[in-house]
Amino acid sequence: MEKKTSNQTVSKLIQLISCISQSRTPMRLQDISDSIGVPTATAFRYLSALMEEGLIYQDAATNRYGMTWRICEYGKSVRNHMTIRTLSGNLVNELSVKLSLGVCLVIERGMECVYLDCVYDPESISDGVPLQRIGLQAPIHAVSSGKLFLTEYSEKDIDLLISQKGLAQLTERTITTKEGLLKELDRTRKNKYALEDQECEPGLRCVSVPIYDYSGKIAAALSSFGKVENMSLDYIQKCILPELRAVAGEISFRMGCCR
Repeated sequence: MEKKTSNQTVSKLIQLISCISQSRTPMRLQDISDSIGVPTATAFRYLSALMEEGLIYQDAATNRYGMTWRICEYGKSVRNHMTIRTLSGNLVNELSVKLSLGVCLVIERGMECVYLDCVYDPESISDGVPLQRIGLQAPIHAVSSGKLFLTEYSEKDIDLLISQKGLAQLTERTITTKEGLLKELDRTRKNKYALEDQECEPGLRCVSVPIYDYSGKIAAALSSFGKVENMSLDYIQKCILPELRAVAGEISFRMGCCR
C-alpha cells in the first residue's frame, strides 16, 4: 500500500510539472489542483517541495506559480550525455540477431543520411564482403531511412534538395524525378514505413520505421536490410515490421516520446 501511494505521489508530481510547464503564464493554486486532480492542500505541498528544489517560483504580486529555467539544466545534461546511439543500447544488435538480417540506426544531417550503427552478418548479407556503413553518408532519396526523413519536408524543401544535392541514379531502380519522389513519399506517409527495393545497392532490400523524439518529430530511423530473396514483401509485413516497430517504439520512449 505504501509503495502504491508513493508511486501515485511521483505520478502527480510529474503531472504538476507538465501542467505548469505547458502554461504560457503562471497558474493559480486552484487551477493546478483541478488540473492534476488533487486537493489544494496536496497541490500546495507538492509546489512547496518543488520550490525548495528551485524548480518552481511563486509570483509575490499574484501568488501564482510558474516554472523556473532550472529544469532546462537537466534537459541539457541529458542531451549532452545521452545520444541516440547511447539510448538504443544493445537493441540494434539484439534485433539483428533475432531477425537474422542487417539492422541500422540512421539520422539525417545536411540533407543526407548518416549511419550511427549498423549490425549484420557479412556472410548472409553480402557474401562475406563487408559493407562500410557506420559513419558514412548516403543519398537521402535513395535509401528507406531517407524517405522517412523526407516525409517531413515541404515541397519547397524538396526543391531545395534537388537543386543542391540532385537525385543521383545509383541503380536502375533509383527514383530520379521529383514526381516519382513525391509519389513515393505519399505512400510512405500512408504506410508509416519506408521501403527501398534495390534503389541504393543491387540485390538488397531495406525497410525502415521512424524513431520519434519528445517533440513528436522523426529523430532517427531504424532499418532492416538483407538480400531480396530473404525479404519478400509478405515476410516484411508479417515478420520484420512488427519487430522493427517494437524496438523503434522502445527507443522513441527513451527519447521522451509518449505517442
